[in-house]
Amino acid sequence: MSVSPILDIAIDPEFDLCIPAALLRLGYIYPELGFSGSDKGISVHGASECDPAQIEREVTYQIYREKIFRQTLPMRQNLYAMLAG
Repeated sequence: MSVSPILDIAIDPEFDLCIPAALLRLGYIYPELGFSGSDKGISVHGASECDPAQIEREVTYQIYREKIFRQTLPMRQNLYAMLAG
């Protein structure tokens, strides 16, 4: 029996690569909730007294955070290589 999500958050497909890392972070920020990828983006399961709007803000923030991390990774790697080399 599957539990219906308390919240479905639509994430643009362009951010699909960012979802797994965001799910890991969300799991330790909200240990009482379950987060999983869905066709639309991210589904939230469980019971929490947190405001759904706050959860949605945190989900989108974590997606954005991972996007920035991925975009700046080559630049940081090059900088570290120059400093170490």
